[in-house]
Amino acid sequence: MALFDRLKTMLRTEGRTSDTDVSLESRKKSSKELARSVYEGSKDDTEKEKQNLVSMLTPREADLFNLLLEGYTLKESAKELSIKYSTANTHMTAIYKKLKVNSRAELIIKYRGSERSE
Repeated sequence: MALFDRLKTMLRTEGRTSDTDVSLESRKKSSKELARSVYEGSKDDTEKEKQNLVSMLTPREADLFNLLLEGYTLKESAKELSIKYSTANTHMTAIYKKLKVNSRAELIIKYRGSERSE
């Protein structure tokens, strides 16, 4: 909601000046600022959403999640966590569902740097 409010304020402020008072250069600058603000705001919102999703993992899922992000295979992760491969696979399926991803590659691309610490 904060992002929407910032955009609304910037658009209203930009619209108050007449075309003759505002040079083309300043319009370009304000457009760049608006674009940067939108990008930064959406990036912050995306990071918050990712952190919220990661916080929904159980402690054991979080352990597996961290190992997968470190590059461990599922078999290596199961051995490291002293659990059966099938249990690790069940945890991985739950992780994919909770984090809204469909593959390990997508998990790594989206969540590298979002490791959950316990």
